Amino acid sequence: MIQSLRTARLNKYTRLLIAVSLFLIFNLLVLALNFYASSTLDNDAVSINLAGRQRMLSQRTAKVLLSMQADAALGRFNDKNTAELKKVVNLFDSTLNSFTHGGTVLGGDENPVYLSAASTTDEKLIVKKAQTIWAPYKTLLQPVIDNTIPSEVALHAATNYARLHNLELLKLMNLLTTELESATRAKASMLQTIQTVALILSLLLFANIVFNALRKLRAADAETEKAQRETSEILNTVKEGLFLLDPTYLIGSQYSSSLSKILGHEISASISFMPLLESMVDQATYDSTREYITLLFGNRVKENLVISLNPLSQVKVESVGELPRYLSFQFNRVVENKTVIHLLVTVQDITERVIQASQLDALKDQGSISIDMLKRLLNADQFQLRQFLSNASKAIEHVNWLLATFDKHTHSTVDLINECFRTVHELKGEATALAFVAIEIRAHQFEETLVQLRDKTTWSSEEFLGLPTMLNGLHEQVQQIETIVTALESYSAASFGPSACGKGHIALTSESIRNNLNALVIQLSQNQHKEVILECDLKVLNQFSKHIANELQQMSIQLIRNAISHGIETPLARLEKGKARQGKIIITSKIQINGGLTLTLRDDGAGIVPSRIRSTMQQSGRYSVAQTAALNDEEIVLKLFEPGFSTASCTNINGGYGVGLDLVQTKINKIGGQLKIDSQPDEYTQFTIQLPVSALNGLSKTNTVVSTSDSVFVDIRVSNEHAPLNCT
Repeated sequence: MIQSLRTARLNKYTRLLIAVSLFLIFNLLVLALNFYASSTLDNDAVSINLAGRQRMLSQRTAKVLLSMQADAALGRFNDKNTAELKKVVNLFDSTLNSFTHGGTVLGGDENPVYLSAASTTDEKLIVKKAQTIWAPYKTLLQPVIDNTIPSEVALHAATNYARLHNLELLKLMNLLTTELESATRAKASMLQTIQTVALILSLLLFANIVFNALRKLRAADAETEKAQRETSEILNTVKEGLFLLDPTYLIGSQYSSSLSKILGHEISASISFMPLLESMVDQATYDSTREYITLLFGNRVKENLVISLNPLSQVKVESVGELPRYLSFQFNRVVENKTVIHLLVTVQDITERVIQASQLDALKDQGSISIDMLKRLLNADQFQLRQFLSNASKAIEHVNWLLATFDKHTHSTVDLINECFRTVHELKGEATALAFVAIEIRAHQFEETLVQLRDKTTWSSEEFLGLPTMLNGLHEQVQQIETIVTALESYSAASFGPSACGKGHIALTSESIRNNLNALVIQLSQNQHKEVILECDLKVLNQFSKHIANELQQMSIQLIRNAISHGIETPLARLEKGKARQGKIIITSKIQINGGLTLTLRDDGAGIVPSRIRSTMQQSGRYSVAQTAALNDEEIVLKLFEPGFSTASCTNINGGYGVGLDLVQTKINKIGGQLKIDSQPDEYTQFTIQLPVSALNGLSKTNTVVSTSDSVFVDIRVSNEHAPLNCT
């Protein structure tokens, strides 16, 4: 909604800017035209002025010649006449040549000016005729100008030519002047017309801009009034208390009408929220809330990471003469230009909800335990159940230690996150097999928060604040199961004797693991709408310690999750490939000749195909074509073991975070085993885990952070679509 309003506002201003820009461009064009026309008229004025001067120069030439002839008849000579004649002739000649070809001549103020050549046909014809008369005239004048005392013959010849042609030359200069004046008047008239039309168009365009601006302003005012009316209707209708809180803790001018009733105080705009809150809650809650609000107004911590720290999510308030009430305050950031400018506060009266929850808790305390949970625990394999509780407690304790000593770790934060991820993912896998849905969901939520941290390049300790709270929720779930199991065992021992407590341990280790893995396959298949059957031959595990069996079971859980999520196709896809409707996973174990142990897990799914992995890497946007081309097929397959790398198109509770194979690799690194991969496209994928005698005898039981930079020995035999690949 906000984005659409911003887009509409942007479009509105864009249209206005376009109209104003067109108006300015149009006026600039008119101004440029005026400048050009003015320059042209200036040039025309120069031409007219010099054409008029040519008339005067022709007359002066004839006058000086006649004066010089009269002086010669009296035997006198005046050198001033010769100098003036020379000046007049040169000026007339240069001006006439400029009218012919264009050029620079002396203007009326004795300064050089540029004279344009005659442009119209009539002007050119006049100038040409004048040149025809002037050329012989100039020739006759040259001896008179060049000689200090001109000969009577030369003077007589020039004077006679002037008498014969001066009048004609004068008429031609008059015609040139008239023609130039006529052309200039036409230009001036055209310019006036253009200016008039441009002024009219400019006024019309300006009027259009003003009209549209006023229309848009009226529409904007109407929209604003409508928005204010709708906002008022919403605020007057909602049952929750809504208000905005600014960084100075003042309540904004817009708030819901129910706010005063919910808070039990009269509310007005711009009053301070903190004194109001202080009168409602205890000092500890008030101090925590002030710190929490300050944290929200900062930009360093993501809102979803600290949401669990809200001290007012459920707070008890008391007023004199009234029963205690429970309120819930929710704070959401209002961000503008990456800066938190307000907090949107939602207040609800949850008194009835809290009372009902309290009543339900009371009923539970009186002995009401989930029948489904009791059935599941009564029928659960005691070895698997106790193993899960032990592993879960260790996992939670390990993650808690990692988070508590975060600032003291010498390894990188990435390794810390990956270690937390592996530990929680292992716990989630066991919970899925035992159908402990609540624990599975809480573990998945923990993983989602870790994903957000893993995708960042820098961290601060504040961003880990939400993890301990989520871990505590996991701990409470595990403790609840522990309490129920202990109570059942105590009841069984009291009723049937101490021997009854060990009744659940009669099943062989191999049978227990097989049943647990089969339950996992059924659970995952149903979640992903696939049909998968499991075949197990794990009898040799009965010869080894339960700790070794548990480690192999943990790796099998991750490989099964990986096979069902990424390998085995849906029934329809399998039928289209000519396969059986049901997918199959086969797990076998055997003792090696040297006393070591081999566990093989094989599925008949889509297989591991390097080219498909390359394509997925490129589609993810994290790898370029050049980067994937630089990796050979073995390096491409090994990418599957990198923390966070996944070929899944989306993430969900079943996988897609790139943890399963990383967890398997880490476990093999710890015990010094070997992993072999064999695969054929659209036929099968087989993982073979080999544990030497030394690994079986010295299998570590400690939980330590292991960097994923340690290499696991992997023998990869993966066939591409066309050519087989065999490498170690």
